Amino acid sequence: MRRPDRHARAATTAVFFLTGAVFAAWSTRLPAIKEDLHLTNGALAVAILGLEAGAIAGLPAGGAIVARAGSRAALRAGFVAYPLGLVAIAFAGNVATLALALAAMAVANSVVDVAMNAQGVELERRYGRPLLSGMHAGHSLGLAAGALAGTFAAAAGVPVRAHFAVTAALGVTAGALATRTLVHDEGDAGERRFAWPRGPLALLGAVAFCAFLLDGAAYNWITVQLRTERDAAPALAAAAFMLYALTVGGARLAGDRLVARFGRRRVVRASAVAAAAGCGVAVTVPGVAPAPAGWAVFGLGVAAIAPAVLGAAPAAGAGVPPSVAIAAVTSVGYLGSFTGPPSIGALAGATGLDAALGLLLGTAAAVTVVAAGALRGTSGASGPSPPRG
Repeated sequence: MRRPDRHARAATTAVFFLTGAVFAAWSTRLPAIKEDLHLTNGALAVAILGLEAGAIAGLPAGGAIVARAGSRAALRAGFVAYPLGLVAIAFAGNVATLALALAAMAVANSVVDVAMNAQGVELERRYGRPLLSGMHAGHSLGLAAGALAGTFAAAAGVPVRAHFAVTAALGVTAGALATRTLVHDEGDAGERRFAWPRGPLALLGAVAFCAFLLDGAAYNWITVQLRTERDAAPALAAAAFMLYALTVGGARLAGDRLVARFGRRRVVRASAVAAAAGCGVAVTVPGVAPAPAGWAVFGLGVAAIAPAVLGAAPAAGAGVPPSVAIAAVTSVGYLGSFTGPPSIGALAGATGLDAALGLLLGTAAAVTVVAAGALRGTSGASGPSPPRG
């Protein structure tokens, strides 16, 4: 394997890390934002709707940009806009401006999301073996690092505006440095830039829908559940999110080896069972301590699902550029994030947040059923092309 490809692999993992660290700033300070703006659970659900709407709107744009300009160029542009979204969030004064700020940040995040996965798929093709789960581990470890910073900021009473401004400045600078050594995968102005998820891509999208719903619910509701349902201190609620991110990251470090050995289908189905068990503990066992432990087990289960599904997308999208296939599957996946967390917020108003989070149990069960067909016959490879170099 050529040295530039090794450098690009490290740089791509760093980009995943930075993406997670920026998002963790929002997730860990969500209770403070909720309290500062005096938002109810329902109002917070509306704001999160803006986040998910922006994410979905940005995915086709991300697929088109990557198909035309290449993943390296898309990432360099995306990492100028994405971290700066935190500044807009920090200065939001009501639920409407918060939703708009979240939507703007999410559009940029979607471009980054498609581009970094496309870069990872290209590197998988060059290496000839699974790599995406390890790269996604970088995202989870970035979440943990950002959550650690958020925990200290919450414990020290650092204002959200100061916390987010520093995070944005570091994110823009580090992103510019990390993207310098990515591989050049120049786009083609004549390539197809959009694909409806049909056939195998639609089945993969259904699994992605469930996976993103599970992960999105954890991102948006773990800290709130600890704070409102278990009466945990703000720092402890942020620490629970950090623990979740660490378990996801640790599990993803082993994900590529598991996929290579057992195949995507078996890994995804077993992961869904673990996620269901962890969620059951987190929402049904009383007391403060069981909830972080349950969410940690939930994280171990969720970890491998999304990388395994996205890695299968290029081979499933015959005649479609890898970035467009990834965008198609991810777009359906983001519908899970779009509908899941706001639905939980709406249900929480009638049933309580613990009962509303029980929705995740049924979603995990659905993964085991749909993945049986969607991933039948898949291996650890991302595509049919032989490795180069």
